[in-house]
Amino acid sequence: MPDSLHDLFDKDQESYAFFRSLPMFVQDQIQANASRIQTKEDLGGMAHNAARDGLRLEQYQPLFEDETNSDVDLE
Repeated sequence: MPDSLHDLFDKDQESYAFFRSLPMFVQDQIQANASRIQTKEDLGGMAHNAARDGLRLEQYQPLFEDETNSDVDLE
């Protein structure tokens, strides 16, 4: 089992690709807790929690807002 996030990335390129696909604020949270992440499952859980918590922060809410016009009639 890897000792940290960086060891996980060295051994598992899919985990690193997943990490790089995440929004920057989620990556920041993961890096702040790198020593607690040893498995792909740890990484996924941390990413999920960081994204969920981001929804609660006013500064990140525009990233998740639906910008579609609900008045548009598609028929």
